[in-house]
Amino acid sequence: MKIKKMILLFMVFIMFAEGLESWTGTASAYNPLEYRQNDYLVNILEDGDGQNRVFKFETPNIITASNTKLRLFINAREIEPEEYTIDYNNYAITINKAPDPGAELSIKYLIIPTFEWGEGISGGSYIGNALSYGDGSTKVFKLTTKYMINSSKKVILRIGGRQVPNSEFTFNHENYTITLLEKRRAPLAEEEIYFYIPKTSITGTQTSPGGTIEEPISGGTTVSPPSGETGESPVSGGAGSTGTEAEPEFQLLGGESYPGSITLNKNYTLTVKITIQAKQPAYTSYLMIKNASGEVVKRIRVKAGSTSTYSLKKIGLPSGGYYVYLKTINQSGGLAASLPIFVPINNEVKHIKVFISGYMQAYAQAPVNTNGNVLVPFRSIFESLGAKVEWDSTTQTVTATKEGKTIVLTIGSNIAYVNGVAITLSAAPQLINGTTMVPVRFVSEALGGLVEWNVAANSVVVFQSEPTISTTVESEKEAESDATSSSPILTKISKGITAPTDIVFVIDVTGSMGGVIDYIKETVKSFVDSVPAGSNFAIVAYRDINYVDQNKNLEFYSFTNNKNELKTNLDQLKAAGGGDEPESGLDAIHMAMNKLSGRTNAKRIIFITDASVHDKGTAPAKSGFTLKQVIAELKTNKVVLDAIAPKSGSAYKQIIQLVNSNKGKLYDIDDASTLLLNK
Repeated sequence: MKIKKMILLFMVFIMFAEGLESWTGTASAYNPLEYRQNDYLVNILEDGDGQNRVFKFETPNIITASNTKLRLFINAREIEPEEYTIDYNNYAITINKAPDPGAELSIKYLIIPTFEWGEGISGGSYIGNALSYGDGSTKVFKLTTKYMINSSKKVILRIGGRQVPNSEFTFNHENYTITLLEKRRAPLAEEEIYFYIPKTSITGTQTSPGGTIEEPISGGTTVSPPSGETGESPVSGGAGSTGTEAEPEFQLLGGESYPGSITLNKNYTLTVKITIQAKQPAYTSYLMIKNASGEVVKRIRVKAGSTSTYSLKKIGLPSGGYYVYLKTINQSGGLAASLPIFVPINNEVKHIKVFISGYMQAYAQAPVNTNGNVLVPFRSIFESLGAKVEWDSTTQTVTATKEGKTIVLTIGSNIAYVNGVAITLSAAPQLINGTTMVPVRFVSEALGGLVEWNVAANSVVVFQSEPTISTTVESEKEAESDATSSSPILTKISKGITAPTDIVFVIDVTGSMGGVIDYIKETVKSFVDSVPAGSNFAIVAYRDINYVDQNKNLEFYSFTNNKNELKTNLDQLKAAGGGDEPESGLDAIHMAMNKLSGRTNAKRIIFITDASVHDKGTAPAKSGFTLKQVIAELKTNKVVLDAIAPKSGSAYKQIIQLVNSNKGKLYDIDDASTLLLNK
């Protein structure tokens, strides 16, 4: 083999070596001798032997005579098309004359939308995918891929050969869409768009793009505990431990394949069941509740491997429309979510409510029930459903039009007309308190809507298509909250503070911490009010804070005695996933002590995490400190450290040493739940 080809093969091997070992278990793995060259894919064939004229080639892409053009090269010289023929059915090339012994053969073909290839980027192993070309206006693109993806993290988007900053686009791995945000212009006409997925995010292949799973790497929907029999994280770390830490792979499927369910019961309760056996910190599961605008209003931790029932009244939601779904996440951002269901909340059950596309309607004349038929003001219902409406006072007739459909109703008549066809109504339109009222079910269904009567909420629910809402981490914008609830944990901590104190909240911002951060946000105002005057508050955020705002690994929010400013600082903490960065709880505590240095008030740290602290003795690449060093610093600086953390497992074994060394207390992180505030 010639030196030139040996060098080429070596370069290709190096490009794909990382990750191939874990990749070999998947179906239809990519041939490592096919690679991207600008806007082409190059496929290296067998060398010539002086006799063979037929050469097979392998590619993951479906190539036909009409979708792209194959070009043949021998010793880097392009061969004229009349010198060979291509069998597209069998992926073979027949050359008129057998190439000389040792001749280097390759084919090249232009990348078109939906083609995929393997590519090494910044030391990582990725699958590239060509999206549809730009047209100057489109900003939402559909990913057509043969692979199942379980995370939206670490993806890369390139438009016209340039990488797009992560802050300018989002990727929804559940519905396979890439959306350019407002700050990013739409790609120009015919501009190439390439999207890259890390191989670590791929769980298996599909029978066809968007189809069912053919060979999941995880072996189905069952998740085995990462280590031991308890399902705890494989992080070692008690005193004297010499092991190293390992990050468990995320292995759950989302959507219809999610291993759990939510049932809305007639007695206004939700029954939640998760069949997997997965415990935090390796995996954390939540019952997610979003309002009609898609904002998160509650995030309740759910115990995996069990069934729980929650009272909607005790959860304390205001009247309105909500979407609920189950979510399981690990600290590195692996995410699986169930299909959302819509739940109407009506805290005034004596009064009928109407929900359209998730939003509770407000009518000047309240809906009325006539013999089992709910009537609503005609103009409001038609306009909410996107129809134009006219009222003829002479004939007392309502005419509504939408997308080629015309509906005519007359007060007092149980005959309506849809595009001229007579329909018998079960309840005639009526004039009530000067308002023309029409039957909501007939009107909604006549305009193509889906109508449901919710007994528990005494409400009519109307959707013009199946209810849906995004379940990605990126979509989880927090709703504004004025909650001043008293926190059992923070209240207990405040009782031990009898003099003005400078307090630093040290908060782990990994993906599994979303519910705990919500809890702190909702209860911190009450805590600030309960500690002695003259106290000041600061925040050190660590771990995945850098995946939200691209900040440094450890983020410091300055001291303040203003509870609203503190709440604003907390609102900047968005629990998200990312790689396990070289930063630890010990590093964060050390930073907090530096910030407390020289301050005249008493000093206190409230440490909040669901994971081990990354002791330098067990994770030298992730921490610059040992437990012994930090314990000594706490004592020297007279800093009291309280912790909201697990009360079992490897995290407990480490954190209890920090707490006991300085007369602090450990509070169970399982008690840090917004649900407890409503009981």
